[in-house]
Amino acid sequence: MKDFKFEPATSSEPPEMLWNKPRIKVAMVEDSTGFGEMLAACLENQPEFEFQGGVRTVQDAVKRLPLWQPNIVLLDLGLPDGTGIDVLRALSPTMTQSAFIILTVFEDDATIREALSSGAVGYMLKRSGWRSIVDGINLAAGGGSPLNAQIARRLLEVWRFHGAREQPKFQDLPELTAKENELMRQMAATGDSVKHVSEAMGLTYATVRTYIRRIYVKLGVHNRSQAERKLLSLNQDRSQQASELPPLAE
Repeated sequence: MKDFKFEPATSSEPPEMLWNKPRIKVAMVEDSTGFGEMLAACLENQPEFEFQGGVRTVQDAVKRLPLWQPNIVLLDLGLPDGTGIDVLRALSPTMTQSAFIILTVFEDDATIREALSSGAVGYMLKRSGWRSIVDGINLAAGGGSPLNAQIARRLLEVWRFHGAREQPKFQDLPELTAKENELMRQMAATGDSVKHVSEAMGLTYATVRTYIRRIYVKLGVHNRSQAERKLLSLNQDRSQQASELPPLAE
């Protein structure tokens, strides 16, 4: 397989597009050679874009992107020496003229929230297709926030759960152990990633993942969103049952 080229790309296109519009400078952080080469070829052939180049690691991104000063950065999350979140936290506070768009296969709620809260202006899935990616780049360059329909739906669900109401005080569920209840309260209240929850609770990442799998089995759910909704539903049902109990005789 041909190695992915990292150096800034040269282009035969004129320095300005038709209609006298400057081209959008685009860079990417992507460790997949196959996907990276395909995406680079598409970007280079798009007349409104100036493809500056790509890097594979957090270290190279932190070193090169400030030198390139792209308008748009397409940012993968899974990198060999860290994550795209690490790149966001290192660069977004200072590269204020660059818009970072997450382009990934991950679509869990915690990762989406963490990426957007760390400075990403958009979140797109790699399976979106080239036309959607082009539209997303143009949208971000114009000040918008590109989101796949699936991601927008998930964010709406998160807002309904976390933002459209006051955060309740969750009661412990008898189905769960004390540590599992503590973990569920932490996850539901903060929306933190597994990594941050493990650090807050003083547990290893693997231990927290084991607790989460056990919780899913006990609650009969398959992901974090379902678990949080089940927790809320069980608490509401039990609060209602408690309120319907007759008062104690004096």
